[in-house]
Amino acid sequence: MSPQKQKIPPIVKLLAALVSLIAFAVGFWHAHLGLKEMRPFESDYGSLFIAAIILLVLLISYFFAVTGRKIALLFYLVCAMFFIVFNLNFFYPSYLGRQLVKEEATAVNDTLQHFANKYIAGLKTNEFNDYQNLENLQKQLIAEISLQIGFGPKARNLLEQFNTILGKYHVAKINEPSFAGIRTPQQQADIMNPLLEKAIENFLKSNINVKDVDEFLAGKDSLKQLQSQYTPILKEIIADDSRVSLESVKTHPQINAMQKLLTSLYAATNKINEATKIKIFPEPNEQNKLNEAKTRNLGRIAHTLSSIWERKNHIDTWAMILLVLFIDLFVPLVVYILIREKDGEKKFGWFFGGEKTPKTWDRQN
Repeated sequence: MSPQKQKIPPIVKLLAALVSLIAFAVGFWHAHLGLKEMRPFESDYGSLFIAAIILLVLLISYFFAVTGRKIALLFYLVCAMFFIVFNLNFFYPSYLGRQLVKEEATAVNDTLQHFANKYIAGLKTNEFNDYQNLENLQKQLIAEISLQIGFGPKARNLLEQFNTILGKYHVAKINEPSFAGIRTPQQQADIMNPLLEKAIENFLKSNINVKDVDEFLAGKDSLKQLQSQYTPILKEIIADDSRVSLESVKTHPQINAMQKLLTSLYAATNKINEATKIKIFPEPNEQNKLNEAKTRNLGRIAHTLSSIWERKNHIDTWAMILLVLFIDLFVPLVVYILIREKDGEKKFGWFFGGEKTPKTWDRQN
């Protein structure tokens, strides 16, 4: 049967171009938003100029491709790739900002707890346990003296246990001080506490591979203080569900808190590393970046691409990738395939500025 001529509804022609134009407009605007952090030309409007240049080249290439210039499709795909990257740099951190902050807070909290509870270098398991027992006995003894009736029978028993551990390692024991004239329990505790601390320091000197005990203890105390101060803060960040906008990243209190913690954490672990003859804690490098909060870089292309790679097994990551591909690649390509001119036909060239097109198209019955 001979081909039947059918008129192309004008509305179809209009919709075909309109759908592509809408997709390009969406891609253009979000490319601008994805470029804002870079501040091209050191201007707040530089991203608009860059996005506009890409858009114009893309439109020219796309419409030449639709009207039969196949090589133009290659240039369109190159421009589409730029849009995909810049659009991802907006959609990904904008939608997943809170999730990324939560995940970093979880990782930072794990690092903090691990570092604060890390085994002391050079101590064997039994020695480490005895070191912890000495610290626990010190706390119990001071609490017993200051909160109860002073240096009584229970305090003497705790001091005896403390001295028993010291004796195992040939460390000088503590003799019961003379509290003559000392009336209050708190005054007795203030006299006792430095003696206990000195004994623990002597224990460390005789059983740990340390160059500078004072520096080592200062670093260890800093870790404990950071653990006490920041653990509840990190838990609050993890429990929070409020949105993290890209405009607030540089001043966001939660991100700044994590940065302060990591800076202090690095300073404390560096003290311990410098005080010991072997490195106990890992030092920051390009891979772990232990002294930098990654979410400080939300909205930057390098962070977006590296985060996407790290989270490539997450469904929400792929949801953002597919959304951007749908807008910037799939929709225009579908329209291109449906309306492209081939075999010398001129179907839509008139709409895009080419020669007039016949008002009919062929369809086989």
